[in-house]
Amino acid sequence: MIYNPDTFILFVISNGNLACSKVFKILFLLFLPVITAWPQSVPEISIVTDSQYGQPVAYGLNQLKESLQVKQISFEQVHSLSESRGKTVIIAGIDSGKNVSPTPEALTIRKTRQGNRSILLANGSDNTGLMYALLDIANRISWADDPTNPLQYVREATSEPYIKERGIALYTMHRRYWESRFYDEAYWEAYFGMMAKNRFNMLEILFGYENGGFLAPCYPYFFDVEGYPNVKIQAVSPEEQKKNVEAMHRLIAIAHAHGINVRLGIWDHIYRGEVQAGGNPDFEYVPGKPLPWQVSGLDSTNLNVYTKVAFAKFLKTFPDVDAILFKTNNESGLKSSELHEFSVNFFETVKENKPDLLIDIHSKGITDTLIRSAVHLGIKFRIAPKFWMEQMGLPFSPTHVNREDQKNRRHGYADFLRYPQEYNMLWKLWNGGTNRVFLWGDPEYVRRFAGSSRLYNSEAYAVYEPLATKMESQWHDVEPFQLLPEKYQYYRYEFERYWYFFQTFGLLGYDPQTPEDVSDKEFEKRFGNAGPIVKPALNEASRILPRIVAACYPYNFFPTTSAWVEKQRLGDLMLYAKAEGSDIQQFASFDEEARVVLGELETAKIRPSTTALWLEQTANSVLQKALQAEKIAGNSGNKELISTVTDLRMLAYLAMYHARRVPAAVNYCLFLRTQDISALNEAIACEQSAIEAWQQLVDAAGDHYADNILIGKKELSGHWRDELRLLHRGLEKLKERQANFQPAGKIVKSPRYQLATDASNSRYFTLEEYPVSLVKTGQPITIRVKIQAVNGLKWVRLQYRAMNQYKDFEMIPMAPTAEKDVFEVNIPSEKIDSRYDLMYLFEMMDNSGKGFIFPDLSKETPYRIIKQ
Repeated sequence: MIYNPDTFILFVISNGNLACSKVFKILFLLFLPVITAWPQSVPEISIVTDSQYGQPVAYGLNQLKESLQVKQISFEQVHSLSESRGKTVIIAGIDSGKNVSPTPEALTIRKTRQGNRSILLANGSDNTGLMYALLDIANRISWADDPTNPLQYVREATSEPYIKERGIALYTMHRRYWESRFYDEAYWEAYFGMMAKNRFNMLEILFGYENGGFLAPCYPYFFDVEGYPNVKIQAVSPEEQKKNVEAMHRLIAIAHAHGINVRLGIWDHIYRGEVQAGGNPDFEYVPGKPLPWQVSGLDSTNLNVYTKVAFAKFLKTFPDVDAILFKTNNESGLKSSELHEFSVNFFETVKENKPDLLIDIHSKGITDTLIRSAVHLGIKFRIAPKFWMEQMGLPFSPTHVNREDQKNRRHGYADFLRYPQEYNMLWKLWNGGTNRVFLWGDPEYVRRFAGSSRLYNSEAYAVYEPLATKMESQWHDVEPFQLLPEKYQYYRYEFERYWYFFQTFGLLGYDPQTPEDVSDKEFEKRFGNAGPIVKPALNEASRILPRIVAACYPYNFFPTTSAWVEKQRLGDLMLYAKAEGSDIQQFASFDEEARVVLGELETAKIRPSTTALWLEQTANSVLQKALQAEKIAGNSGNKELISTVTDLRMLAYLAMYHARRVPAAVNYCLFLRTQDISALNEAIACEQSAIEAWQQLVDAAGDHYADNILIGKKELSGHWRDELRLLHRGLEKLKERQANFQPAGKIVKSPRYQLATDASNSRYFTLEEYPVSLVKTGQPITIRVKIQAVNGLKWVRLQYRAMNQYKDFEMIPMAPTAEKDVFEVNIPSEKIDSRYDLMYLFEMMDNSGKGFIFPDLSKETPYRIIKQ
């Protein structure tokens, strides 16, 4: 403790008369040696650090100190162990290669003792790894309920990234909404603090995606380009350009101070309307008449030369940007004839100005010729495919994508996974079209998704933030809506509502074995005694949307900006009944199940009736847990609990809606195939029941959400009650068809459709594999499996193909061997494409008509991969 006599004297003068102050000054100076010799209190904790450290470490230390202050635990920070006086010592340092893995971002936390003092060693392989260790300790100190033991919940840990790059992506679809965040330094401190706590290390900001011409391209938003005075945004002044540059520098600096890199997405290169208009006809491109936020002065005559100069200036203006996302298809505004030359021009600009910059190339539209150009130029690049359409499907790359896009590169890994390998992949989960507003968090999903993101020796993924398309298609000066009315809000920023989404995708991507207590304690803090019920309820409810997308989804609802499974009914029944789902190797369509009912087909695929039962059982379980959580909480008035239970109920009723609509769709397919009016009658009855479930969804929503959720184009935005009106209108159309029905051909008596008795057929089969993980190129492959079926095995088949989504699976019946219950098949060498790894799965049918595919998609990736 240091005493300042002048400060002391000023204090006396302000509290007494001048004469007294002189006396106090004399006495103070006389007794100063005694005062400074008084024994000082020993801090409970000493924090020992180097005298200099990086900004991420500084952030971690500040969070640690804040936790100690909140708990009223005294501490000191010193720079050597010999200086430390605390009863407990936390030693924080970078120690790559000795006690910590040399892998970037690795960490260790170890406990030891020195005499009667507890020592906690926090080490990182670098600044970010040490920050992660400090943040973990800070978080665990915040849980302490024993004032004498502030480290009671701190655990030893040794960890390194499972996935090297774990990213969040966000759009800039609406100027006013984007700038409400862009200019708010406190917002970014909170956002990057959340990302650091959850161990995300990349933020992607995408300029120009279906923005109605805003940021298409982004350069005039930040600066003018010499020689091109007419390329500008009318609504952005020079002062605003300067402000935007300063804001981006500040954003990047804050990100780096939290151990987070920044990738900027150059998505639109010129504005020509159509898909770029974002579904709003008022935003269409009109030559010579740009809207205030649209870029003027660009056309085919100056596009390439302007972009080369502008992008070079962009790189010089933002030298600290870590990566660029680049789009090369005609949705960027480019014509097909312009794509290759423009893209090569872009790559050359990178090579000339910042050759070490990483370029992530959006996969749709990329050609082999362009890939060869990128390799030849020697730029650092990855290919960034859509993981599962523009939606959140199941946590593995689809076994078989829909045929509409099987032979192109619109989504999935297409034919990219070939050898010899010349690039890696950035796996992008376009979840923004699925979980826009509901709370989400399923640890098992994320663990499996992270595992799938290592496909093709890759080490990076990105997911879109919730509310990703907020304000898309709206006029750019319209005030952004608030998702929840003020009386239900329990957060400062809307992203904070989705803490569990960020926690799961961040921490479990870094370490799939992250201890459960990290989430358990957070649920306990937020929900009290109801926490242990709310967590499994949300885990379970979070599986509903991916299953709907995978099993019941009409393919024309592919795009993020045209589909919203949380809120859309997915069309009238006539359209819904045409759906195949979005993994056509794993899930039977409604029509395929109709053919099974008619005796025309046998399939091991998961049938719609099985999905319906799974959805019904999941809905009932979630509703039961929601009710239980409410009872435990009582009349606590906990706004977050109220909001969470609302979402749980809405998701449950959404599941119930699809559970009841599935039999409506199968019966409708039976009607189309047989012309039997009784099947149509059943379809109408089931549709009516599904509408009743949707009414329950609307009732559960109540007034908890905004009346008009502006999340996209007109038909996408709105409220769940809007869909209810459309469902009733669709039902009336069905009844009209019923009343006016005239057979279109011969009538066949339709068998009555039976609901499934099991939500999975896995319990009827027992398998023992003989794994094949690596083979020599050019050699045939023998695959064996042991299968036992409760009801006797009717047949077993192998389905296989190259890891190339352009290819269909080939089926080989598996033959029994001399060994009991063991089946075998040989894949001839001429059937194996040595440029790709090979994938396979087993299909089987028992004597009672129950089918099953192994591996079981409910537990693991439903295919095996053999590396060559």
